[in-house]
Amino acid sequence: MIVCAVMLKEAYLFRRPKAKLRCIHSTGDLWYYVVMRLEASEKHGDPLHQKNNKKRKTMRKKKQSFIPVAVALVLIVIVAAVSFFGGFFSGISETSKEADLNSIFGITENTDAAIIYDNNLLSEKALFINNTYYVPLSMANDLSDIFYYDANEGRFFATTGTSVHECTPDEYVLKGEDIYVSVTLLKNFASFGMETAASPARIAIKTQWGEKKSASVTKKTPLHVREDKKSEALKILEEGDTITIISSNEVWSYCGTDDLLFGFIENRKLDGYNTETETPPALPAAVTYPSVKMDGNVVLGWHNVTNSDANSNVSEVISRAHGMNVISPTWFALLGNDGSISSIADPSYVDTAHSAGVKIWGLVDNFSNDTDTDAVLSHTTSRRNLENNLINAALTYGLDGINVDFEQLPTQTSDDFCQFLRELSILCHTNNLVLSSDNYVPKEYTNYYRRDIQGKVCDYVIIMGYDEHTSSSDEPGSVASIGFVTEGIENTLRDVPPEKVINGIPFYTRLYSLDNGILDCSVLGMADAATKLADNGVTPSWDNVTCQNVAKYEKNGAQYSIWLEDAQSISAKLSVMKNNNLAGVACWRLMLETEDIWDVINAYYPTGTGAE
Repeated sequence: MIVCAVMLKEAYLFRRPKAKLRCIHSTGDLWYYVVMRLEASEKHGDPLHQKNNKKRKTMRKKKQSFIPVAVALVLIVIVAAVSFFGGFFSGISETSKEADLNSIFGITENTDAAIIYDNNLLSEKALFINNTYYVPLSMANDLSDIFYYDANEGRFFATTGTSVHECTPDEYVLKGEDIYVSVTLLKNFASFGMETAASPARIAIKTQWGEKKSASVTKKTPLHVREDKKSEALKILEEGDTITIISSNEVWSYCGTDDLLFGFIENRKLDGYNTETETPPALPAAVTYPSVKMDGNVVLGWHNVTNSDANSNVSEVISRAHGMNVISPTWFALLGNDGSISSIADPSYVDTAHSAGVKIWGLVDNFSNDTDTDAVLSHTTSRRNLENNLINAALTYGLDGINVDFEQLPTQTSDDFCQFLRELSILCHTNNLVLSSDNYVPKEYTNYYRRDIQGKVCDYVIIMGYDEHTSSSDEPGSVASIGFVTEGIENTLRDVPPEKVINGIPFYTRLYSLDNGILDCSVLGMADAATKLADNGVTPSWDNVTCQNVAKYEKNGAQYSIWLEDAQSISAKLSVMKNNNLAGVACWRLMLETEDIWDVINAYYPTGTGAE
């Protein structure tokens, strides 16, 4: 249209009604045409003005000087317009340039494979080796948290609730320090859908199912990398191709193809929308964990037995703790780094407890300075030696369960500790033994204890709901305020079902003294704390914030403060526990309580066991 206008304008200016319209194919042609017209005009003038009339000659000369300039200006404007509109339409045209898929999927090595997880392209890569896909260990454990690699002995395991499978070399790949798990192995334990595509290798993992929306492509169109017509094309879609719509806005839809390419198409190029309910593929049964549980409530007392002679007072301890149905003596400890244990277990102690209807969960700790817990648990040989030693001791002495009290574990021991509990759980349940594990009140810095895994493999997860303030605290405070206890319970219940949670309560408190800027404290049992206040003529008062009786006084220039544990504070804690439907209560430690405490406990967690 622009070219025709140029030629018509020429016919008018030069009075050539029969002037032919020539086709101008490019900006270069147009400039050539302008120059030629100017030269022709200057050389020949306008034939209509070549008459013998002098006046007309004068007018012709004036017009000849004006017309070339006018023509030039008009044609220059037209050239500029052609250039502008050519660039404009070029700017809004849709590209068909295909993207480099290796670059799009981040493939840098010939063994790399891209991962699309629930329609999202991940930065981490799988491996594709010998026609088998291997996904990172972290992803495998996200799908089924049962895998463990022993880096010290180079052994890889998949541990269910009933068996430990040691993997063969074709079931995993070690690349540097990273472990990759065969999807062939993974499909035996995890529930997910899977698709693959080649050039480059990629695998799509699907764990979410619901409504699937699809549409048809109405015309040949690129599948763009971004919401931009100028962005490269992942592929060119043909008219009639069906795509899956993942999300949409007013202009674009984010779509997936059957060959696992994910990009953007303009909505105006889609039609024939359809929605259907997805049918998950046949999946393996989820990994389940057997459990050995107590009938009814658990009321456990930890019995701090420091030597063999201390076993002799078991009768007194049990008769005092009426309503207690589990006693956990501190009998076993790690000994060296080969998985050996020390023991002060006593068969007569067991007979006495069982005669009173009280079960025994032998406690094992890692408190010895001569033992490196990480070294024990991170080697399969020593770890299994420890597990077998514990089971043999439990069977030898006729115990009812094992209570694991491993504290101050280094963060790098997290996976090893979890594998220890997985394996010990299988052995315990095979022999009808209860497995329980003691835990700090949950804090971000103790998440590596993996209470979520403990909640699966252990029969009971016990919260040590005390030591809010200790001898190393910067200021005096409660051993177990109600807020501290409540937070510990609520955070534990995020990972562990309530029927497996037992909350530990303190039978002790700390008396703090501040003298000349030096903070010190001493541990007191319930009776001793009450006596201390009475001897100093101090009467505590109830604090609604901590739900404890609190006393503060001054003596010999020092300032003293104490947050008491007594029947009133214990009742407040038990109320929170009962309201959260916890399985029971654990008490640290026996013989520090006043006898009225057991009446309070029985009111919340009756068992009908023990001396009345």
